[in-house]
Amino acid sequence: MDPFHPSSIPTISIISSHSISKKTTRCLATLFPSQPPATSSVPAVAIVAKSAVASKAITIAEIVKRRISTQGEAWFQYTKLEGVMVELRAPRKSRREGKGKNGDQKGRRVGETRGEGAQVGGEDDIDEDDPFEVLKEKTLQKKRKMPLLTIYISRSSIPELAKLYGEQSGGPAGDTQE
Repeated sequence: MDPFHPSSIPTISIISSHSISKKTTRCLATLFPSQPPATSSVPAVAIVAKSAVASKAITIAEIVKRRISTQGEAWFQYTKLEGVMVELRAPRKSRREGKGKNGDQKGRRVGETRGEGAQVGGEDDIDEDDPFEVLKEKTLQKKRKMPLLTIYISRSSIPELAKLYGEQSGGPAGDTQE
């Protein structure tokens, strides 16, 4: 028998814009294929989600398990939680950041006078070396370790996953949860 690899299990990724019903249908289609698979592989699916949408992945997994039970089948669940390095996007800067209403640095309208009588934008106000000029530096991408949830659901027990992540089971053949 070939050694089992979790990467051989079909993966369904979840993001915030995905529909729960469509992803549930896709999981069930993977677990209950219309044509029997050519290989003697275990019918299983991996639901993968980042921490922001983990609740959506858990909801999909619970619906899938309930539908498996109503069809008279047993289900087995293995839950993996890991951290992955993710590059965060740099915050977008406003086009007018640091500028006043009409584009000058001090927030005054061009042509307005100061208390001394000099006009803003006039010849007296132009400094060639502005000591407070913002330096434009190349910002490095920030990296963070983000949680990644993977829920494996199968119609039969997978001992390799049970050793790694523990096993929960339910349905007619496995009414106990560990």
